[in-house]
Amino acid sequence: MAERPVPSDDPLVTDAGGGSRRTRFEDKKQRILDVATVLLNERGVTGMTFQEVAQALSLKTTSVIYYFRYKELLAAAVLEDSIERLHAMVREAGTEPTPEARVEKYLALFFDLTARSLRKEMRPLANFSEIRALDEEYRLPLIAQYQALFRDVREFFGTSDDPDRKRVLTARTQLLNESLFWATFWLPHYALGDFDSVRRRMFDILREGIGAKGLESTACPLTLEEALDAAPLQSPFMRIATRLINEHGYKGASVDSIMREMNLTKGSFYHHNEAKDDLILECFRESYRRLTRLQSAVDARGGTRWQRLENGIASVLVLQFASDHPLLRSTALQAMPTALRAEALELSNREALWLAGALLDGMREGSVRLIDPAIAGHIIMSTINSAYDVRGWAAGQPLELAVSRFAGLLTKGIFD
Repeated sequence: MAERPVPSDDPLVTDAGGGSRRTRFEDKKQRILDVATVLLNERGVTGMTFQEVAQALSLKTTSVIYYFRYKELLAAAVLEDSIERLHAMVREAGTEPTPEARVEKYLALFFDLTARSLRKEMRPLANFSEIRALDEEYRLPLIAQYQALFRDVREFFGTSDDPDRKRVLTARTQLLNESLFWATFWLPHYALGDFDSVRRRMFDILREGIGAKGLESTACPLTLEEALDAAPLQSPFMRIATRLINEHGYKGASVDSIMREMNLTKGSFYHHNEAKDDLILECFRESYRRLTRLQSAVDARGGTRWQRLENGIASVLVLQFASDHPLLRSTALQAMPTALRAEALELSNREALWLAGALLDGMREGSVRLIDPAIAGHIIMSTINSAYDVRGWAAGQPLELAVSRFAGLLTKGIFD
């Protein structure tokens, strides 16, 4: 990322032993990144302002602009810093001898960083979904950096020149990464002293899956037509807004872009909607209702509790992979205004709680292993959330195979 050079008259500070430390320039820049990362996670690229960054540091706004001339440059620097820090963790975990040991180390490093950020010892990782909100000149380099990180995580599971084998490894990597990223939403509800226990329970689910021992993954989802009949998305405004948010984030779903896709005027938008935020919040509510209707249609078929859950998950994957009317990605809630984001997050938490209850029912009947149902519910939610992001991956194989591969990772775990 381009940035202003260190002023030549800013002396290098040295420690008592003669070793160099950060310049005052670099120290202030890092403090700006500390504050900007928190604000970016709270308010998104759109809501973060130079003024708030400066106020948090008792600086003038011009002092922040001196380091980062444009707000998008600051946002890009925050995201680049987070990708680099996460990539360093990936490289460290990659030195372990086995796939299981690499993933376990990756979780340990991630949980340690999260704990330290909650204790205010270091800045947290930025929400990577905000990359979508940046203009192309900033977005494309960050995507390339994240893709390099993703490839290194994929190598935790081995390497292969076989395209079909690589698709399997890609699915494992997507589920692993998204499970960790989504954990930043629910981990703060646990006491820091419980993090090690939570991490071990999460790793157990990733390693062994959710289904009972010896249970094969036999997902039988609704067809695309059946899924759309069970969970239709009637409103053309919500169809366009949902797709734009999934592809470009909250900022990308502007009133102008929605109206341009519908070939209508702004006046037409405000005739049907009070404001953009009201429409986006209704998209979240409708996605929650559609999930409920979809699961009800699957439940009507019968089967064990886990079979019904797995078929429900697979049916959602059908919508996310192949439908023009997908469900809204929950990670899109990050850039929403605080009051609206709280309700959207509450809907996601409600779904995770419902999943936890269904998993407990499965444990009682023996179709689900003895696991932590709350953590498993969040892993399922992150899997559903992330499915839209790998539509290209799914398109490279038969839909039935793509769905069974993704759903099967939940049943049997992410290792061979």
